[in-house]
Amino acid sequence: MSFDRRYFSRQLSLDGFGPVAQRRLAGSRALVAGLGGTGSTVATQLALAGVGHLTLVDRDVVSTENLHRQPVYSLADVGMAKAEAAAAFLRERVPGVKIEFDVDSLDDLNSHRVLGRADLAADCLDNLPSRLALNRACVEKGVPLVHTGATGWDASAGTFWAPRSACLECLFPSGIRDPVPSCEEAGALASITSESGSAGSLEAIKILAGLPPSLIGKVVFFDGRTGESRTVAVAKRPDCGACGRSPSPPKEYAPIQLCGGSEFYVARAFEPRSFTKVVRSLGAGHLLGGSVAMVRVGALSISLFKSGGVLVKGASSREEVQRALAALGLARTRQKLRPSRPGNT
Repeated sequence: MSFDRRYFSRQLSLDGFGPVAQRRLAGSRALVAGLGGTGSTVATQLALAGVGHLTLVDRDVVSTENLHRQPVYSLADVGMAKAEAAAAFLRERVPGVKIEFDVDSLDDLNSHRVLGRADLAADCLDNLPSRLALNRACVEKGVPLVHTGATGWDASAGTFWAPRSACLECLFPSGIRDPVPSCEEAGALASITSESGSAGSLEAIKILAGLPPSLIGKVVFFDGRTGESRTVAVAKRPDCGACGRSPSPPKEYAPIQLCGGSEFYVARAFEPRSFTKVVRSLGAGHLLGGSVAMVRVGALSISLFKSGGVLVKGASSREEVQRALAALGLARTRQKLRPSRPGNT
């Protein structure tokens, strides 16, 4: 991003900020993983602050129930891949920022590629397996991970930067059941997702600008009902599977059930290079943007992504999803569909 003193004049006047910090932001690269309520806030605030290069990744499409808390989307974006729609919004809002996007689900098989050369990653994801996969990549590359979370009336944010601090897996050991209820169960409020996203983006901006962060190895929890917050330090676990003395090998990715309960994402349902051929053979509906096409099987709505992933909405069971994919000839993935309780964004 080109350095424009007038655009950032109010930011430059901040005590302890100034031109050096601004130039550091302009030369930095950040990954925003997950573009729901918290991710929308983080991506927007990083772009507006002057972060020069953003990579956006999300596996979902925009739906009407997202709009009340995910400010980068409009009704015209419904059905479009979130990452693509968010990239278009931010390119128009902040023309100088360089933005790339990836429509995919993060797992241990692709997290290093998605993280790429980022100086920082923002975890705004909606499920624990993807969060831990991104955390593992950050640990192995020594990249700071800013974690955000919001569900119901509760917001949280923290920074994990191994080996300087504990990592996210020290807080949420691999294999545990995600302790956060789904958005369908607990609800979601824009003010709460914005609270989490703003706290996370502030940490990210300070780190990228070379300023002292406040939450390394800590998580701040905000209770929207009472307006109270508390900060908890996270201790390093010697037996941590990501940053401990003997890291465990990554687990194979398993498709997961999404926040709405009736939504399932299946990674690698077909070869990405065959996207155009698959779309034509299925007679799928119009492309929404350039990253996703849609087809229906009975009452099910199925989105086909260029990454080879498939999002199935309206399913009542994992078996129903498998039958629908088989009917479409997309039974390439033989892994058993397994639900995972996601954190809400």
